Amino acid sequence: MSDSEVVRLPGQQHTTSDPQAEIRHEAQRIYESALYSSETQFEYAKRWRRVDRWLGGTAALVAAVAGVGGLSDVFTAKGAGLAAIAAAGMGGVAATMGASRTKEKAAHAAMAMRALQQDVRIFINIDLDQLELGAARKRLQELVDRLQQLSAETEIPSFGAWKRARKSVEQGAQDYATDK
Repeated sequence: MSDSEVVRLPGQQHTTSDPQAEIRHEAQRIYESALYSSETQFEYAKRWRRVDRWLGGTAALVAAVAGVGGLSDVFTAKGAGLAAIAAAGMGGVAATMGASRTKEKAAHAAMAMRALQQDVRIFINIDLDQLELGAARKRLQELVDRLQQLSAETEIPSFGAWKRARKSVEQGAQDYATDK
């Protein structure tokens, strides 16, 4: 295979021998990957935020009921103790699951992917046509490296988060009025 030949993957429809067009096409793939990754990480963060709030809120409520019930003699000492143990158990589960940490990591990953997405869009729409081939290739590699680094640092989200993200994108979650 010569240096000028382009490797085609199974099912790949895009064909051109123009290196600038190939760079644009690869950059569009990075953009699409960052688009779906950012939305998926946002959905994943929202799920873990709900888990964190539900577990933490329920544990606090059960602890308050145990305290009030025990102090006001609504519960027996044994009943208040059991409720307090249940609250502590829920707090332990919340801490063990790391919902708060997972939520923060996913939100950070989503924002980093969104920043990459914006940089790729600027590269495609503004910079690419102004760059010489070598400089364009170098910039594309920087974007690839960023995507790979971000992908390596993120936790693998749930399939449900991916499905919600895909639906969100398809319904126009990242469509801008200025682009219409």
